[in-house]
Amino acid sequence: MSRTTSWFAGRSGACIFLVLMAVACGTSDAPSDTSSAVVAPAGTTYLTTEFVPPLEVTVPAWLPREPSADEPNFLTWIGEGVWVDRAVRFLVPVNLYEPGSAAATAPPANYLAYLAYLRTQDQHGAQFTDETTVTVGGRPATVMTATTTTSLDGSLGCPADGIPAAGCFGLQPELTLRIAIIDATNTTLLAWARAITGTADAAQEFDDFERMLANLQFR
Repeated sequence: MSRTTSWFAGRSGACIFLVLMAVACGTSDAPSDTSSAVVAPAGTTYLTTEFVPPLEVTVPAWLPREPSADEPNFLTWIGEGVWVDRAVRFLVPVNLYEPGSAAATAPPANYLAYLAYLRTQDQHGAQFTDETTVTVGGRPATVMTATTTTSLDGSLGCPADGIPAAGCFGLQPELTLRIAIIDATNTTLLAWARAITGTADAAQEFDDFERMLANLQFR
């Protein structure tokens, strides 16, 4: 199962990280070098307690006020009721499983190296579209929509050592992710919103997620 399908579906089993410790949390379009101003989404402000780097975020109204998990390397909100298939996740990968590998390896050393690594997953069924460069909390970031035709367990990353690929986050065929790769100074921060592929209102969910990123602050 992917972590985007449970907290071992967000952690591709261990990305519900994205998929609850399950994830799910082609050719990429050419990135633009502009970002647009956005209005803060309706919702509540949340200050992380355990997650590193510490964040202040405005949570969209369709998510609970409190996250389902606030841990050193993993932060997630999972929708309730009719929104149960929606989730927003933040991950600082401790390690990851490259597509086709049974062994975990250290994540790429920095933001640009991780971005290059992620793009190579188009050789394993992934597709990346609607790519843009933005600023998140004053720091460079790339945002794109990610889908895949094959299960890529653990390809995004794991929140801790010792988790099998199926318990980490990776792209999954049943999920569409709007994912941000953020240069968080000394680490790479991933953030994404997940939707079941084909969901009619996914575009609105992803717009709200991007507003959430636009108003994020590093504390």
